[in-house]
Amino acid sequence: MTNNYTITNKEAVVLGENITIQPYAILGLIAPNQKIGRQKLRIGNNAFIGSHSSIYLNNNIGNNVNLIEQVLILGNNKIGNNCRIGPKSVISHSNKIGNHVRIHSHAFLERVQIENHVFISPHVVFADDIHPPCPKYEECLPEIYVESRVSIGANVIVLPGSKIGHHTQVYAGAVVNGEVEPYSVMAGNPAKKIKDFRELKCDPGFYKYPFEWWDVNEK
Repeated sequence: MTNNYTITNKEAVVLGENITIQPYAILGLIAPNQKIGRQKLRIGNNAFIGSHSSIYLNNNIGNNVNLIEQVLILGNNKIGNNCRIGPKSVISHSNKIGNHVRIHSHAFLERVQIENHVFISPHVVFADDIHPPCPKYEECLPEIYVESRVSIGANVIVLPGSKIGHHTQVYAGAVVNGEVEPYSVMAGNPAKKIKDFRELKCDPGFYKYPFEWWDVNEK
């Protein structure tokens, strides 16, 4: 570990082995009106916590996670193994992120469940409230759900209650609303299916098909 970082509420922060914490990161923060109680911040082995990142209590972060820089993680989140989260992304509350998930810079997630092998490009927003501020928003619509092997392009907006099926590519700038069936290529506002995912080609011929590498490891 490096110096010049801060761990507040040290008794509630559980760190694994071989963790790198960059200067000015803060771990174990407490939200307003939050009580420590049994809440913990758990970070697994071989994690990298980038400079100026802030992580609150009540989070469980897996092994080999890379928070590149200025990442904000609020409460009630679970992040799996081998994930990477880019600069200035906000993982708000009540998210469940699987393994091998790449979240690029300036993304925003709240009440999102993501399975394994998902790529999220810069400036993607997962909206969680159809007309904020509403005190009943969590009861209004279910969480957004993203199945495995999904690629979401830059500046995409995913609206509350949406579900994106596995093996789907969402092109940049699309606005997703509702349920997307598996093996879809989505584009536009509102996003519409423009082709079957299985029709995509690897033009240079490096792979049999785009995202072939996702299918190598099913875990």
